[in-house]
Amino acid sequence: MNEQTYVAIITDLANQLASKSINEAEFKARLTESQEHVAQLVNEVESYRSVLESDKDLKDLFEEVKNKKEVNK
Repeated sequence: MNEQTYVAIITDLANQLASKSINEAEFKARLTESQEHVAQLVNEVESYRSVLESDKDLKDLFEEVKNKKEVNK
C-alpha cells in the first residue's frame, strides 16, 4: 500500500471515530435528561400518593373516579 492509501484509511477511521464519539455523547446527554425527567415524575407521583394517603375521603373519591375511567376504556 502506498502513502495515499494509508492516509485515506486513517482519515476514514478518524471520521468514524469522531462520528461515534458524537453519537455517544448525544446518547449520554439524552439519557441524563430522561433520567432527570423520570426522577421529577417519580417525585410528583409520590407527592400525589402522600396527599391521597393523608385523606381517606379524597382517596376514596380518587379510586371511584379511577375505576369509572377504567370502565370507559
